[in-house]
Amino acid sequence: MTGKIPCGGLMERGDLCLVEVLGFDWRPGEACGILGKFGKLGISLSYLSVGNGAADEKNMSFCVKTEELAARREVIEQIKDEFDPSMIKVNAPVVILTLYGPHFLERHNLASEVFSSLCVDGINSHTVVSSINSISVVIDVPDRDRAVACFRERFEWPD
Repeated sequence: MTGKIPCGGLMERGDLCLVEVLGFDWRPGEACGILGKFGKLGISLSYLSVGNGAADEKNMSFCVKTEELAARREVIEQIKDEFDPSMIKVNAPVVILTLYGPHFLERHNLASEVFSSLCVDGINSHTVVSSINSISVVIDVPDRDRAVACFRERFEWPD
């Protein structure tokens, strides 16, 4: 027994930028309108997280291919004009690292273990999302190798 947490593997998706739309009203259709702008342009989202802000406003984070956003940069201005968020941030280059199951639902404290793994080496995650069988983190590309090494210290998966 290694003492490491077993998982099915680690997936990686790069060549991305993280778009954060912060502090917008959650009126019916607002989130759909923001996301729909990317869909209408044929820009796929690789990641999506929606949460609440301190003043009951919504915050949304998603990843898109850097080259696609660069070619259609006007969509950011359209969102600013139409939805009036407090702030829009674009971070690039980022990578999504996803640890996946099986049986993640049965593992307590898993999110804490993921955060702890990154904190040991001072790696900042922009955003984290989990599901029944995976946990994904968005980090800066320069931190990628260190993050994978940190995960290997705490988790094990088949090569």
